[in-house]
Amino acid sequence: MIPYFDAHCDTITERWENIIENGGHLDARRLRAFAPCAQIFAVCYTRDMPGGYAKYLPMLKAQIEGSGDMALCRSAADIKKAAADGRIAALMAVEGAEHFGCTLTGLKAAYDAGVRSVNLTWNFDNALSGAAAGSGAGLTAAGREFVPFAQTLGIILDMSHLSERGFWDVLELAKKPVYASHSDSAAVNPGVKRNLTDEQFTALARCGGGAGVNLCTDFLGLGRDMDAVCAHIEHYLALGGERAVFLGTDFDGIEETPRGLSGVQDMPKLYEALLRRNYPEGLVRDIFYNNLLDILERAL
Repeated sequence: MIPYFDAHCDTITERWENIIENGGHLDARRLRAFAPCAQIFAVCYTRDMPGGYAKYLPMLKAQIEGSGDMALCRSAADIKKAAADGRIAALMAVEGAEHFGCTLTGLKAAYDAGVRSVNLTWNFDNALSGAAAGSGAGLTAAGREFVPFAQTLGIILDMSHLSERGFWDVLELAKKPVYASHSDSAAVNPGVKRNLTDEQFTALARCGGGAGVNLCTDFLGLGRDMDAVCAHIEHYLALGGERAVFLGTDFDGIEETPRGLSGVQDMPKLYEALLRRNYPEGLVRDIFYNNLLDILERAL
């Protein structure tokens, strides 16, 4: 079977009533087609989000634990055990530290609740840093305390949505790998603030992290299709990213998917598209599963 490990979906935010089976881009029912299978579910911050983090995180946790075929994972060892047991490994992420007040106390509470991945910002500047869609400012004094504390706890920091100045500030402080869970290449589609420069991607690879290819068509550019997705993967591979590129679909967080990839059920088409480009199947399996697992094993 085809393996699958996706670093980012917004399913709990957009399909909160049921992540087991729904009409969106992704649900547990469709994830069962992959083995081994793992998914990072992000609770995304929006200013008008009713109930916010306090509502959605317990809802996500309850659905994972009550599903019967998903296992809530807090470590790489948990992910491996879920695979051995034939279950879907599910991890919880927070997209925007505003969820818990951008404080160290709030971060520790999120960690204790099972969160293992945190974006410092979403689309707004906050008390920790400027955002890519915001002012572009770097880390604040609070942000400089936040980074080492998160890594001491065993939370991986997510650079997607962070300003470029904030990105480099984090890399100066980081002692463990960080990643950009859902960020495409600026060299392939320039002019998109959310896309990574070649320098940013290679820095992520050097620190033992990497980047997940996002299926948002505005970020992909080109023909907004399967070939565009492959182009971003191939560019990251050309930068020496064989161990640093993975999937970061942003399913249920994007308005339009690439032609040919309408949801998680179509991801085998991307697997086959890479094979048709004469990439070894071992490398394709790394992109689809092993690379992200290895990064998390080093970071958590």
